[in-house]
Amino acid sequence: MPAHLDAPSPSSPVDPLNVQLRGWLWLDSAQSQIATLEAYATAPDGTETPLGFTATLYARPDVTAALSLPPSALTGFEFFCHHPTHPFPPSPLLSVSPSHPLTLRLHARLHDGTLTAPLASVTVPTIARDYRTNHFGVLLDQRTTAIQRRANIFAEGPSQSEGSGEVALLLRRHLGPPLSPVSAPPGRAVAQPPPRPLRVLDVGCGLGSYGRNLLADGYDWVGAEVDAADCAELTRLGLPHHHVDGRSLPFADASFDAALCLEVLEHLDDPAAVLREIHRVAPRKLLVSVPNCELLGYLWDHLATPWHMLEADHKNFYTRHSLGALLRPFYAQVELGFHTPYPLRTVEGTPLHYHLFAVATNP
Repeated sequence: MPAHLDAPSPSSPVDPLNVQLRGWLWLDSAQSQIATLEAYATAPDGTETPLGFTATLYARPDVTAALSLPPSALTGFEFFCHHPTHPFPPSPLLSVSPSHPLTLRLHARLHDGTLTAPLASVTVPTIARDYRTNHFGVLLDQRTTAIQRRANIFAEGPSQSEGSGEVALLLRRHLGPPLSPVSAPPGRAVAQPPPRPLRVLDVGCGLGSYGRNLLADGYDWVGAEVDAADCAELTRLGLPHHHVDGRSLPFADASFDAALCLEVLEHLDDPAAVLREIHRVAPRKLLVSVPNCELLGYLWDHLATPWHMLEADHKNFYTRHSLGALLRPFYAQVELGFHTPYPLRTVEGTPLHYHLFAVATNP
């Protein structure tokens, strides 16, 4: 009774949570008696776990030609399997973690309920990572049967306690040294005043993920945050901050040498109004990071959308061009770039980035 598994390949690792079986079979006179094709995983002790089935066969011209069958003969099959109890290695991060091979066997169940002996089998290596432990991994668990609502999928995540190392480097590069020289009063022959720490306001600072290191480096950092829970954590951490209303900043004009606005402008109903207030208290320099909406044009060929772009609280979507146009009424010079490489590239292989980064300054 000829049968063959075209996929999976014995040499290619598979994800036990999502295995595609594809192949063909021909049972001669019993072909018309097939009700379903069923896949089972066979454990070393011989125990078989059902993984998936199909009730559909389709024409495979290559098979009918090779076996001299009528062109209308239904020989091909394709279906997907899920192994809920496959043993994953203890540490997917270690290349030495042993891979637990997966042995798949194909059976046919006939209309009378009979399950045939294995018609084909393959043993394949498996990946070391159990994606059910990943963010949103609960969606890969077969026990999660509840229909997910928009709030489950697109909810805004909590503030992050750790920032991006790449952004931290950009901040230091564009803020300059933590000590700022102080100019002597004009017309007075006095000794040059000692330098003072650069005053930095972090608008929408969250949990102060960048402030901790900036303070440690000698900057005079202050956070401004609307979320009461984040402010409570900032207090617990001993980080200087103000609980603000999102419309005004409780500081005098030109109180700061520079301001940060990192992953904030996409959430605002009126970003221009907030920028006007930021410019009032920090008129010389503003560093901005927002999600990069230009990705959408490049990822169309992949039929992909960055997940972060879909968060429910995102109200504004920026390109370099729209972000520049938003900032220039407040800051005369705006330098625009990117940060954080995106895992996908264009189909031609050129790099893409998650976020835009803007350096806005006034002379």
